[in-house]
Amino acid sequence: MAHVGHSWLKTKPGSYKKVCDRFHQFATEVMAHNADLHDVIIVGNQAQNTIEGFGIWENAAHAAALEDTQDFAKFMADVAEDLAEPVHRNDLDLLYRMNPKT
Repeated sequence: MAHVGHSWLKTKPGSYKKVCDRFHQFATEVMAHNADLHDVIIVGNQAQNTIEGFGIWENAAHAAALEDTQDFAKFMADVAEDLAEPVHRNDLDLLYRMNPKT
């Protein structure tokens, strides 16, 4: 069964755009060398200074190990000063995935 890794970040006022851009860069880096990572969706609410990322993985162990990677450490080092609270992370089962329309 596919797996979803979910991260939730709350930024400090004025840091939303910077963290969004860095989160996008992080996702691109991770996708470049993780064949198990099929899709990434990043959504945000600028009014609440929140950003959420959803990564769809084939392997739950690989998703769980993301926080132990050099990519994650670099990402956190780059945004730590811009976060209002620690990153929240949870793991979800992917119950249904519909094919996107072209």
